[in-house]
Amino acid sequence: MADVTNPVARRAAILIANTTGTPEEIATALDAAGMLQRPAERINGAYPLWVRPTALGVAIDAHPLVSALVRGLAAEVAEDGDEVVAELVTIAEASGPERDAMVEQLLERLGGTDARYAARDARHMAEVLLQAVGPVLPQQQDRRAA
Repeated sequence: MADVTNPVARRAAILIANTTGTPEEIATALDAAGMLQRPAERINGAYPLWVRPTALGVAIDAHPLVSALVRGLAAEVAEDGDEVVAELVTIAEASGPERDAMVEQLLERLGGTDARYAARDARHMAEVLLQAVGPVLPQQQDRRAA
């Protein structure tokens, strides 16, 4: 039974109730109402990305890059745990530009955060992002030109 206190669940229940109950018709009704999550589009590269449209823009999943950084950190902890833990504590206790510099040094040592993409994959990424966010509204375009 749908949660009647949740407006999204209530709207979905109403939409579903107005169908014959077939999965295709339910999916069509929910999709027409903008209530279905779009599938993520894979962007190939050394560290693939998955881009999924959302109601406010896009969600970008950079799991392979983050995973590589965590594996690098785990390898350093396995090699010299005390020194790495002390470095992480120092980073946690720092603030501002000092902390930012220490984080940058650590990230570079772990392999960096640059994810490079071939021109074909970069064009695909640009197309996916533009398709996900749609065209610029004329009012927004005019303000940028001014």
